[in-house]
Amino acid sequence: MNTNHNLPHDSRHSAGQDSHHHARLIALILLAVLLFCPPLLVVVDRLPGVASLVLYLFGAWALVIGLGAWLMERSAKH
Repeated sequence: MNTNHNLPHDSRHSAGQDSHHHARLIALILLAVLLFCPPLLVVVDRLPGVASLVLYLFGAWALVIGLGAWLMERSAKH
């Protein structure tokens, strides 16, 4: 007799969610590495405007923090 259906938390469903959550976090880390890689920073630094690099750095950092917070909040709800 299979009693797993009586459990409030199905481990197979949880394992699938965990793997998706880990994959999204790894994708976020790779995005952060890409956004802050030196060749891209040099290109942004050469754009016209006095504060283009500063604006890019703050914007990219805010994006990474926002996506990380969204991912963690989303995983806490499930």
